[in-house]
Amino acid sequence: MNQSSKKSKWGMNERGFTMAELLIGSAISLIMLGLVAGIISSQKNTFSRQSQLGQMQANGRASVDFITRSVQNAGYNVTRGKRFLAASDHYITMVFDDDNDGTIQNDEVMTYAVSNPDNSTLSPPFSINPYFDDDGDGEVDSTETRPYSISLGLENPPFHFYRITPDQGTSDVTKSKVARNIDNLIIRYWDKNGDPLPIDVATDADENPVPPYTLLASELNEIRKVTIEVVTRSKDEDPNENYVNSGTYYTGSVATAGGTTAYSDRYHRETYTAVTSPRNLVTAPWGKINLVANPTPVNCPDTSTTITASVLDSEGTGIDGLNVNFNTSDGTVSPTISSPTSSAGETTTTLTYDWSSPSVTATLSANTLIDVDGEEYPVFSAIPVSFESGTGIFQDNFESGNSDDWTEGGTANWNVAAGQYKTASNGFAFSRNGCAAWQDYVAQVDIKRNGSLGSSGEYVSLVLRYQNDNQYYMAKISCSSNCSGGNPNDDLYVLELVSYDSGETTLISSSTFTFTNNTYYTLMASANGDELKAKFWVAGTAEPAAWDITITNTDYSQGEIALTTITSTTTFDEVVVTPAS
Repeated sequence: MNQSSKKSKWGMNERGFTMAELLIGSAISLIMLGLVAGIISSQKNTFSRQSQLGQMQANGRASVDFITRSVQNAGYNVTRGKRFLAASDHYITMVFDDDNDGTIQNDEVMTYAVSNPDNSTLSPPFSINPYFDDDGDGEVDSTETRPYSISLGLENPPFHFYRITPDQGTSDVTKSKVARNIDNLIIRYWDKNGDPLPIDVATDADENPVPPYTLLASELNEIRKVTIEVVTRSKDEDPNENYVNSGTYYTGSVATAGGTTAYSDRYHRETYTAVTSPRNLVTAPWGKINLVANPTPVNCPDTSTTITASVLDSEGTGIDGLNVNFNTSDGTVSPTISSPTSSAGETTTTLTYDWSSPSVTATLSANTLIDVDGEEYPVFSAIPVSFESGTGIFQDNFESGNSDDWTEGGTANWNVAAGQYKTASNGFAFSRNGCAAWQDYVAQVDIKRNGSLGSSGEYVSLVLRYQNDNQYYMAKISCSSNCSGGNPNDDLYVLELVSYDSGETTLISSSTFTFTNNTYYTLMASANGDELKAKFWVAGTAEPAAWDITITNTDYSQGEIALTTITSTTTFDEVVVTPAS
């Protein structure tokens, strides 16, 4: 049976596309490419416009936020001068302790203003006279001030928004750009009664001050409310040629300083506003007293510090010829009534402390009367002054790896290893520290022995009120019984309070106790007036409420602490001295 093949009814045309087909395909492709290009161009323009709108918003918010925050903080920790140094419709200068270190530095005197960086025509400059720590000694005295002149370019917007600070050591200023493309800035002021500043300024229908205006120096302390209005504009014009933005600038505002009162262009604009008030108002509107202690804190063995009182009027200017009364909660102050204040409003006294405790914080207060229009008004101030050893208590855990602050003596060798202080050989060892002026304090140390404290006069002790190598008190631990046995853990020990004056005088002894080998124990001793106390317990366990031994003695009234030992190896750690209570 023969099978015949069938031909497909769909024949393959091997001649290719016809010219008409190619033309139609090309036309369709061009149309599609045109549509895609149009979409890409539109997206590009949209992206550019959105990006510039975002930048415009950032510029407006930054400008408003910088002024708002600075107005709120103006006057914080300001000891000399005013919180506001200059103010107008397009600039404002404030002073506050931005880093909260108690001292005004040059970068904490802040002027915020708009200026055109490309404009060679400058407006008449304005001047500020700030007080700040020009010599870097941590204090602001009456001589640390000078005039600084600030010029702005205001001929045409857009402006940059600047933070301007005085330079340290010169009369120059530094301008730092905060935001760009600012079209207009208007700052307005009101006093405590809600009246606009400056006095007699023209107001619009909404009772807003109408620029231009500048507040007088006498009006700066009257500022109680500030409003900010910032107009920003886009960096480039809108790519849509049909977009038009038309309007007028507020009459008299800085945008019109060059004569331009209206705009009609393709730039986008947005307005940002805020209302704020200063929070750091002087407690007495007629003036204040500022107090500074030098040195502070006072470290033993120094016993005194100089207190400078600065009496200033409401404008921050020194008042001369006033006597200031001083008082203190601890120590003594002399004189208690100062000599008359100088032309800078300054007078001094001395605060002295006798180191009856290894640390104390005295409150030094001052007051005087300020004459205002024939009426006398009181002003008062107070500051804490610390008399301390190190951080207010003495302590050493030997984690530093050295004993640099300790004065060592005796025949045995001292060393610090693994955060522990120890002797490494037989013989008498002595190491002292602290302040010779200390009087009433509690000292403690952790002690670990290695081997027996035998019957040959071996001991460990904590020394109080050290005078010299031959005079002091000591809380002494020594072996009392079974001292020559083969097992050191069978030994019994006794705690004694001893007065040493080229030889030992035992004042009082405790009952016997065990002192386990290679185990830390805490030895604590107190000297408070004529009363001496001591106690001894296993380190890390609860401190006993009662003292093991107590005695009264008048041999020594003040002195350092020390560690002593006469044994093969003794380890000391966690030395702490605190005020006696």
